[in-house]
Amino acid sequence: MGAGHLIRVAREADIPRIIDLVAALAASVRGPQRVCRLRTGETLVDLLRDPQGAVFVSGGGFISGRIMQTVISPDRVAFELGWYASDRSGLRLLRAFEAWAAEQGATLIKMSANGGAAQRILERRGYAVAEVQMVKRVG
Repeated sequence: MGAGHLIRVAREADIPRIIDLVAALAASVRGPQRVCRLRTGETLVDLLRDPQGAVFVSGGGFISGRIMQTVISPDRVAFELGWYASDRSGLRLLRAFEAWAAEQGATLIKMSANGGAAQRILERRGYAVAEVQMVKRVG
């Protein structure tokens, strides 16, 4: 595997490229929100500086998330905040995120997918649909 296939922890210098990947992600899933490049950059900086946050990159992909708790349980949950790869590194990025979540003591990982290849990868890794997210534009 070449350097383009290396999965590593992101650095602040990676943020402009990750913002482009977030825009590609939003376009690919036709999500209900428009990408604010400034807010995306601020969020990525926060994740990189937060011991409970993580951002991993490949040559053409990223995955990001944060450890949080829900109102249901004090258990630590790793919430994926974005996952996209244009270079077939999606599974390797997911594995890095899973390893990080385990190191952080997470008991559960929450991933989002809108069908397609991402959902098939998750299902093959043992993920199951637990909830369906419903959205409605109010403004």
